[in-house]
Amino acid sequence: MSSNTNLIIEDDETSEKFTLDFIKNDPDFICKINAFIKLYDNRCKLGNLTNYVRYSSSEMKEFYELNREKFKSKCKNDKGILGKIVEFEVFGNLPNSNSAPDLSYADIKVTHFKKLKELGYNAKERLTLTNIGDPNNEDTIKMFTEKLTIQETKYYQKIKRGIIIVAAHDEENYDTIENCYNKKILCIVLYDLDELPDEDKLILSDDYNKIRDCIINKCVSQKGQQYLHIHKHGSKNSNTRAFGFTNKFLTKLVSFYLKVPLNSTSNSSYIVI
Repeated sequence: MSSNTNLIIEDDETSEKFTLDFIKNDPDFICKINAFIKLYDNRCKLGNLTNYVRYSSSEMKEFYELNREKFKSKCKNDKGILGKIVEFEVFGNLPNSNSAPDLSYADIKVTHFKKLKELGYNAKERLTLTNIGDPNNEDTIKMFTEKLTIQETKYYQKIKRGIIIVAAHDEENYDTIENCYNKKILCIVLYDLDELPDEDKLILSDDYNKIRDCIINKCVSQKGQQYLHIHKHGSKNSNTRAFGFTNKFLTKLVSFYLKVPLNSTSNSSYIVI
């Protein structure tokens, strides 16, 4: 399960940069690995990143060696393998069904940005955040009736703060562990919805009101939701829904945290990374 990618060394070759506690509990870790990604000038592969983290932490290397066979057995034929590799080899988490955020300070999500001709990148798809179950369930309706803002709901802790690993979309097949190491990683963003400009907070609030109304009135849809929407999630005939960020908002969110301009064409927006 190792990757054959060249490793750029930043500092002293023998330096110990990260402890597991730092990786799991200090947001500054995101700044450190983002700086490493930038060294590759938009050519950093997942294998470069996982090698760097393991090389820079004896604790992470030990965790990897102790758990790699267990990880492989848990992830066989898994469509979400890219995200699970990131969690395991970059953040030290084995796959689990725990509903709590993945780290003490944020939830981890992997998404894809596609190249817009020769202009730049934008989000290929929405970003699923957390399940809300069947919106027709009476307990779910009761909960949304009682919670006037999204901040009051039990879902907000999984939505409020997150780590977005932005991978480049291409047509190659990355459905195996070995192939995933060749996936290009563009950047990593740590976001906090409470830090956004007021105008964006108002749109998120308005989206929640629309979602709340359609659940209470038992006419669930994504109509009119700009940033946060409620989309189908699960098997084809399932009534399960989830909160998600629209691809439009996801592009804007990454733009905001990378501090790069959000550019527009006649029908879409994009960023230059």
